[in-house]
Amino acid sequence: MSKDRNKFAVNGLLAAVFAATAFGATSAAMADEAAPESAQMKKAESLYGRGKVKEAIAEFREAIRVEPSNPKAHQRLGAALAANDDYETAILEEQQAIKLDPKYFLPHVVLGQIYANQNKIDLALKEFREATTLKPTSFRAHLDLGFALTHVGQVDEAIAAYKKAAELNPKDPTPHLNLGVLLAQKNDFPNAIKEEKEAIEINKDVPESYINLGNIYADSGDTDQALAAFKSALKLAPKHPNALSGMGWMQQKKGDLAGAIETQRKAIKLDPKFGPAHRRLAEALAANNDSKGAKAAFEETLVITPRDVTARVKYAEFLTKQGQTADAKTQYQKALEINPKSKIAQDALAELNKTSPTKAQ
Repeated sequence: MSKDRNKFAVNGLLAAVFAATAFGATSAAMADEAAPESAQMKKAESLYGRGKVKEAIAEFREAIRVEPSNPKAHQRLGAALAANDDYETAILEEQQAIKLDPKYFLPHVVLGQIYANQNKIDLALKEFREATTLKPTSFRAHLDLGFALTHVGQVDEAIAAYKKAAELNPKDPTPHLNLGVLLAQKNDFPNAIKEEKEAIEINKDVPESYINLGNIYADSGDTDQALAAFKSALKLAPKHPNALSGMGWMQQKKGDLAGAIETQRKAIKLDPKFGPAHRRLAEALAANNDSKGAKAAFEETLVITPRDVTARVKYAEFLTKQGQTADAKTQYQKALEINPKSKIAQDALAELNKTSPTKAQ
């Protein structure tokens, strides 16, 4: 649906990423049903499938002129308009398709995708739930439902949705790839690793599977396996910033601070807005006793990703070591404003308040 493959990517374990497939292709959603039968619709569908979106829009409009009460024509037009980033008109077309056929599941899928692109996750979740109710056998609907549930923090329900998607389409690695991240969030590392390996078994050419696997191994304490996974990702995608940053992260854990700093800077050069690389660069600089450089890197990280709780906690830890307890408290407090359940921020702030209580004003 979107020309930007980074849209809809779900934030997972640390820098783990989900394959950018959650909503990127409405044509995949269309595969859940038989192709339209009329010659006009087939022509429009062919244009859309070949990436000629504007021409497809014109043909879908012509199909609607001929058959104004055809819900599939309105649904297809809505999908094509969404692919062209005309979301408002696309929403109207999908709503018209639903009005013409209330039992038609596919308009709900596309509406959910559009709402997700607009960051209206509650509306997206409602549409995906309706789509899975109308068509329980839709792989696409369950996959997208898993995304939305993950986004609102309903991890157990998201896991169930992805498991259903994997059952419906055993040949697609995406549900397993995403399941690995969610299971790792629950500290179920053995099963998380199993899911990522299943994704790799299905398709060995998806670098995100190796990146997720590397992150999971790293969080479970297996630095060597993590480094091997990140290197595998880089064999497939030598300029993948996530994979490079992951490798730099492992270099730091192994004590190669110079290598870690160089690798993180390479990742940042590839993607200047990739927050985890900036944070990890700051940590490596701090470990290398470059306090000035570390402080600048932490500040840059928070400009790029102001809601990164991990970055604020790491910055607070750095400030504490520098003796800047007041500034450290501020960062812990901001971390808790973003995530009130962050235990590491709660405990650290409590300890700081105990050792250096705030003076009465």
